[in-house]
Amino acid sequence: MFESALVESTTQKKQSRAAYFITTAVVWILSLIGVIVGGIMFYDAKLDEQMQLLTMLAPPPPPPPPPPPPAATSAPRQVITKAPVLSTNFAVKEPPKEIPPVTNLGKGDQGLSDLEGGIEGGVEGGVMGGVVGGVVGGVVGGTGPAAPPPPPPPPDTRPDPPPPSIVRRSEGVIRGNAISKPIPEYPPLAKSARIEGDVVVEITISEEGDVTSARVISGHPLLQQAALSAARQWKFKPTLLNNVPVKVSGVLTFRFKL
Repeated sequence: MFESALVESTTQKKQSRAAYFITTAVVWILSLIGVIVGGIMFYDAKLDEQMQLLTMLAPPPPPPPPPPPPAATSAPRQVITKAPVLSTNFAVKEPPKEIPPVTNLGKGDQGLSDLEGGIEGGVEGGVMGGVVGGVVGGVVGGTGPAAPPPPPPPPDTRPDPPPPSIVRRSEGVIRGNAISKPIPEYPPLAKSARIEGDVVVEITISEEGDVTSARVISGHPLLQQAALSAARQWKFKPTLLNNVPVKVSGVLTFRFKL
């Protein structure tokens, strides 16, 4: 009983599946036929005519090539022709009424215009190609006698400028020329007050090397007098400028330290 029921249910399932596939295939076939029929019915014939016209039209012709550049015109060459030389051997149609006098042309008579390249009014024995009025023995193409050279400038007789009255030198140069360099004494008052520092003194040295003047530029007042006294006692070698002794000015620095 159960086996017969199972066989019937299996047969029904197979029949339902076959009917489903057949129905689906029919629907798809009808849809495809409808699409094809609709495309044929709604097809526009004008589009086809336009496409045929486009394919039948010939492509536009290519643009014409550019014109060739103008040919370069060269200047006509000037042909220099030599002046014809009249020959003396020609036939005379009519006899001359007057016979000119015969001139004797010697071997040195080559500066006259009768010869080729000569100049009218040339000098007998001149050189062909010369200039009228040239000097005998001159150079062809010259412009006449050269002007005499200008005289040399006069020697400089001005005396040498005098050396300066006073020359400025650095402290290093002044100390290097010093012969005697006394050391200043430390003032007792400044020592008791524990005062230290530098004193700068400006000096003027004579041609003989002696200190002629001295003045304090900077420094503590209690140390200035000692620095001045020591600076006036310094002795230097004479300073020469162009082998002439001159005065020298500069500074000396004295350092006071306990």
